[in-house]
Amino acid sequence: MLEKINADSVVAGVDMGGTNVRIIIADLAGRVRAFIKKETDELPRKRTDMTPLAELMHEAIREVGCEPDDIAFLAVGIAGLDDETDKPWAERVAEGFGLSCPSRVVNDAVIAHRGALAGGPGILVASGTGSILLAHTEHGKWLRNYDFGHYAASAARFLAYQAVYDVLAGRESPGDGVLVRDMLRFFRTPNLRDLTEAASRSFSLDRERRDRLFGMFAPIVTREAEAGSPIAVRVCDDAVRQIGVGADLLASFFAGPDIPISQTGSVASSDYFLNALQELACAQPGRRFVWTEPRLTPAAGAVLIAYESLGLSFGDSMAEALESSPDARL
Repeated sequence: MLEKINADSVVAGVDMGGTNVRIIIADLAGRVRAFIKKETDELPRKRTDMTPLAELMHEAIREVGCEPDDIAFLAVGIAGLDDETDKPWAERVAEGFGLSCPSRVVNDAVIAHRGALAGGPGILVASGTGSILLAHTEHGKWLRNYDFGHYAASAARFLAYQAVYDVLAGRESPGDGVLVRDMLRFFRTPNLRDLTEAASRSFSLDRERRDRLFGMFAPIVTREAEAGSPIAVRVCDDAVRQIGVGADLLASFFAGPDIPISQTGSVASSDYFLNALQELACAQPGRRFVWTEPRLTPAAGAVLIAYESLGLSFGDSMAEALESSPDARL
C-alpha cells in the first residue's frame, strides 16, 4: 500500500460505540488534523441509514482541507463486532463512511486496547455501554474473556438494573436514602410503589430502549457507591469481582511477572471502579497487575491500527505525536 502514499496522505480512525461516533483524521507523522464527535441512539448492527456516517466523514475531511482520495486507510472499531459472523454487517457500516480507500474493521475494544496501551501487551478492562476484557500477550496473542464463555456483568445497564431490583425487593437501608431519592427522580415516579408498578410493565419500553434508559442511570449508582450506599457498593463490588475473575483467566497466558492493566468506558472510568481496578490483585502465581493510565483514546488507537495496516511503524514516536493533541488523549 505504501506506493499509493504521498505527502498529502492522511488516515482516518473511527470509534463507533453504543452511544457516540468519534472520528480522527491524522497525517502520517501522527499529527491530528481533525476530530469529530457525534452522539448516536442507534447500535451499529441496527444501522440501516448510512447517510449520517458519510456526512460526518465529509465534515472531518472539510476540517482538514483535504480530498477524500487523500485518506490512505480507514480503521473502524465497532461495538458488537464479536466474531467472524459479524464481519459482513460491520464492513457495510465501514463502507457507509463513503471512502474508497482500503479499510479494516475490528471490535471497539481492540482500538481501545491499542490506544490505552499504545500497542503494547496487557489487559484492557472495557466497561461502559458494553463489557469485555481483552488481552494482548507478550507473544502477540489476542484473547478475550468471552473466549472462555465468561462475561463480567459490569456494563452500565447491569449496574443500574441490579440497583433498582435490590431497592424494589425491599433491600434498602437508611444508607441508601440518596440512591432511592435519585432513583425516583430519574424514573419520574413519586414513590417506590409506583416505580414497582412501572417496572412490572417493563417501563412500557422495548428491551433496547429500556437498556439505554438504565444505562443512563448507572452514573448515579457508581457515584453513590463512592458515597457509601450499601446497595450501590454491593452492586459495584460484585461487578469488580467478576472483572477480577476475567482478568485472572487472561493473566494465565502472560509470561509475567508484571502484567499492565488499563481501562476504558464510562463505568470503568468512574471514581469507584478506577480505585478498585488500581488495587486489583492477580490470583495467578508469580504474576501481578500493574495499573497503567490509558495513553490514548480509542479513536487514536484506530489511527495506530491504520498506520500498522499501511505497513508503517507507529512505535513510541507515533504515539507521542498523537499525544500532543488533546483530541487523542484521555
